[in-house]
Amino acid sequence: MPANAKDTLRGQVQLDQPTVLGGGNTVVYAVVNFEGIDVDPGSVKERPPLNLSLVLDRSGSMSDEGKIEYLRRAAKLAVDRLGNRDTLSIVEYDDSITLMWPARRVGNTGEVKAMIDRLDPRGSTNLTGGMMRGVDEAKNALGGPAQADGTITRVILMSDGLANVGITNPQEIAGLVRGAKRDGIRISAMGLGRDYDEDLMQAVAENGGGRYYYIEHPTQMARVFQEELGSLFDTVARDIEIRFSGTAIVRKVEVVGYDDANGTRETKRGLDDVFGGEKRSVLLRMEVAAPSSGRVDLGQVTVNYKTAKGGEAKSFSQSLSVDATTDRAAVSRARNKEASAQATLAESDRVQKEQVKLVQAGRHDEAKKNMTALAKDLSEKNKSLNDERVRRKIEAINVENDQMSRAAASESEQKSYLKASKQRLYQAKSGKRSGYALQPGDKGLEVERLQQSLKDAGAYKGPIDGNYDADVKQAVEAYQRSKNLNADGVAGAATMDSMGAY
Repeated sequence: MPANAKDTLRGQVQLDQPTVLGGGNTVVYAVVNFEGIDVDPGSVKERPPLNLSLVLDRSGSMSDEGKIEYLRRAAKLAVDRLGNRDTLSIVEYDDSITLMWPARRVGNTGEVKAMIDRLDPRGSTNLTGGMMRGVDEAKNALGGPAQADGTITRVILMSDGLANVGITNPQEIAGLVRGAKRDGIRISAMGLGRDYDEDLMQAVAENGGGRYYYIEHPTQMARVFQEELGSLFDTVARDIEIRFSGTAIVRKVEVVGYDDANGTRETKRGLDDVFGGEKRSVLLRMEVAAPSSGRVDLGQVTVNYKTAKGGEAKSFSQSLSVDATTDRAAVSRARNKEASAQATLAESDRVQKEQVKLVQAGRHDEAKKNMTALAKDLSEKNKSLNDERVRRKIEAINVENDQMSRAAASESEQKSYLKASKQRLYQAKSGKRSGYALQPGDKGLEVERLQQSLKDAGAYKGPIDGNYDADVKQAVEAYQRSKNLNADGVAGAATMDSMGAY
């Protein structure tokens, strides 16, 4: 699916088995890889205007660990990054809702920052009420100052606790969020600390077309806000939807990693916005009734989206087909190892997700047994794949197996494990696997965390800038040697766990 000069999304579909064993039922995976394209690289260009609503938790628990002060700093830094074409609204909430800053151009940043400085913790947590007031403000702006063509609208919801006042039913909340998305309001969710409901916050982000962040320490809050704003400023494609329509031989299809399979040969899935240079992948699992021989059409994959600047509707499609044969050797020879590895990883994530649920239910021993079996199964599959990512996944499974033991012994360890593991699985289902292994060339929040951990261990003296460069690689190697780990310069799960950063 090649891109022309004005396309801001480029995609490619690969089948794990271009040739299948005919005369029966089989499973075929289609890996849809796509990348955000900056159509004006290196040029000085005007980004789309932003319609931003900050929804900030001021409940009583925000007084712990200096959370409220770090939240004030993060919010003020966000204000500083807005321009004169951007629209801002701020909602603060506990068991009551206050509109701190109605939707309008920022203008004098000193005024809004002075109001942020008066943010004080109190009360309970009416999360849904605060969120929907932020949605209302963002929606009001769409009919006023933020009506400019190509405006990106985002509500950022931040909370450190459980929704315990107002609407608290997860299904009802998900319905409200989906309604906001239909109205053009995307919602990102940030959970702080150990005591918020990570399942609810992730569901808000997924149903709301935004991103989900687990903020382990209050000190990370400002950087997470900056990461979210940076992705919004660099957005090149939005309103992304992937569709598959299968032929009669496809019995059913699903998007792996999402719990919305309908049991038919057709599916569609909305995805959050993509920024320039960002790479994503989505996995389709098709159950196919293949004939004994011949070329067989499976159906068509279509990706619809809008360009961030101008809102132009775009799409690209690719027809999928396989060759059916009774020759098992031919099937084996035709195997696409790259696509097979991605399918293997995605299916292992699905199995692991079930084990995390068992841990959450207190069934630690059962989960550990299943994780051991999963690692063994992946090791067997990787004999033919010989894929480094699969090896790293096996390493991560073994580390998480040990973490499950620690989770069984401590409630705080359990909360931390569940949030960190679910965050990694959330990222992995869109193809982002840096949570399992960081290596030279990687950038972002995970690398910053690695740099800080290396610095705390006395192995690194460079800047905390989120760039995995040669100095970071050298520091990782030195740390690995000091801990009798494999000194390969890649910060895999064992290395990260050793320094308390996994």
